[in-house]
Amino acid sequence: MLRSGAPWWMYVLASIYLLTFLFNMRQEFWGPANGGWVPEPSFFQVASVLPGRPMDKAGGQAGDFLEAADGYPLNGAPNWFLARAHFERDRPIELHVRRDEQLLALKLVIAAPVSQTLNGADYLPAIALQVARFGLLLLAILVGFSGPQQLSARLAALMFAVGAVAEGYPSAGWAAGLRHLPAEFAIPIGLATASCLLASVVWLMFFASFLRPRLSQRLRWVLVVVPLVLFGLPIVASVIAMIYAPSILARPWPVVLSAAPVRLIQDAAGVTPLLFLNEVHLYQPTTQTRLLEVWLVVTIPYFVAGFLILVANYRHLDDRGTGDARACCVSRLPFLQPWLFTISSCEIGLAGSEAHRRHCSHCRALWVRFSCFSSYR
Repeated sequence: MLRSGAPWWMYVLASIYLLTFLFNMRQEFWGPANGGWVPEPSFFQVASVLPGRPMDKAGGQAGDFLEAADGYPLNGAPNWFLARAHFERDRPIELHVRRDEQLLALKLVIAAPVSQTLNGADYLPAIALQVARFGLLLLAILVGFSGPQQLSARLAALMFAVGAVAEGYPSAGWAAGLRHLPAEFAIPIGLATASCLLASVVWLMFFASFLRPRLSQRLRWVLVVVPLVLFGLPIVASVIAMIYAPSILARPWPVVLSAAPVRLIQDAAGVTPLLFLNEVHLYQPTTQTRLLEVWLVVTIPYFVAGFLILVANYRHLDDRGTGDARACCVSRLPFLQPWLFTISSCEIGLAGSEAHRRHCSHCRALWVRFSCFSSYR
């Protein structure tokens, strides 16, 4: 059950993630539809054009090479998704295409929203994805506000909320839609969407504080502050640029993507890291390449370290009493108890064991606000 006493900033953060989910969902269904062309594996060559769709009406043909979209040179996938994020319905989009030896300028006008172009087979996955995202966000709210004073509850809620709004590729019209909102809403929504780039920090901190702290408080502060400073500032600057000055983010991507780690990032995480770890002081392609490589080097070990801490905590519980300890620790977590357990460990015959009493005291000494001896009364 939800508890009162949550600090004010938790309500603000919950509202931001809820607005972000609603905005991103709106863009997925009511943003500009696909232009009506099928790309070749090289992506910027048109394999086929669907009859009657915007690309067909603009004069596009199979075999055309897209050179630029809305003024952005298409020298890499990030620039295409940067341009697409600023598409708007009923606004002419200038496409420069190369057809044989000719350079042509086409006017692409997309009037229909995405929802009108989805067929029955496409609707089910799209709706299922949004339902899953909403489930994660609802779980984040329930977890966070069930144990608002517990660090582990806050971190678990933040993990779920970040997962609920994460985007590997900005949807069509995403940045254009944000630009039409007041900055007080647009920037927080953009930052919440880009917060997935720091998910590994939340992951590690959750398991470092869960059940049994494995890292010193000083080390935990270092592991949080360093990536926040290193990546947080470029993320904030890039989000603002994405909404209000997107041309700044149109980079020489062939140079950046020449590095194998950057190509790995794009293949695994989409273009979001490339676009939102972009605006750095005194930009140089090599600077962004190094920043992305550092992000990869930090992200993977953080996820691995969090998993190893989880395994270590689990083995520690095994060593101290196997099922008794696990049942006690899990069933009595204040933010999981109302939904995962209706019968406490005390009520299934563990109350009389010395191991149960010993491990209950161990749990209480860690961080939990409850009494495992409540059913004795």
